[in-house]
Amino acid sequence: MDDTAAPHRPTLRKDAARNRRRILDAARELVRRGRPPQLNAVALAADVGVGTVYRHFPTPEALLEALAADRFAELIQHARRAAELPDPRQALRGFLAAALTAYAQDEAFTAAAFGPDAATTETVELRDHLLRATGELLARTAGAEALRPPLGPTDLQLMLCGLGFAIRHSPHRNDPESATRYLDALLDGALVAAAGDATD
Repeated sequence: MDDTAAPHRPTLRKDAARNRRRILDAARELVRRGRPPQLNAVALAADVGVGTVYRHFPTPEALLEALAADRFAELIQHARRAAELPDPRQALRGFLAAALTAYAQDEAFTAAAFGPDAATTETVELRDHLLRATGELLARTAGAEALRPPLGPTDLQLMLCGLGFAIRHSPHRNDPESATRYLDALLDGALVAAAGDATD
């Protein structure tokens, strides 16, 4: 991917960018704990003034949209790094593990990734970039034929979304190994053994 992989945003001053990051991190942690990201609560958790939060995000909805966009950008960057790894199957697995973690922990991202009510122009662009990144990594494993049955990037992302839902509602949802077990169950059954991997 090139540097146009995500919509361009104006460059913030260092202090403003630092505050924005603190706000997003605090809001994501509140969402992860099942608490609504009300702006006053986010300001308290981020240790910034309420006015600072409002300057960046005038409404809770705008904050949730930014959380989703931020997660999309993280995964797109992860895909870029994965594309440089020498083992394409491990690269794909690592990327899908990161995506599953996002689906399991971040309902704002999940809603933006597949929710019909979250289809802003930016979200649609980011969805497309993420699917393209998934497709590029899949192509490095010899394409859809590397999966049994053949699956495309949308199929994989939808399956990860479903697994994320399962993890969030599992009695073991706080177990850090849950995502690994679910992903192994998916990929060990879906990935066709590479040449030399088959055992009798």
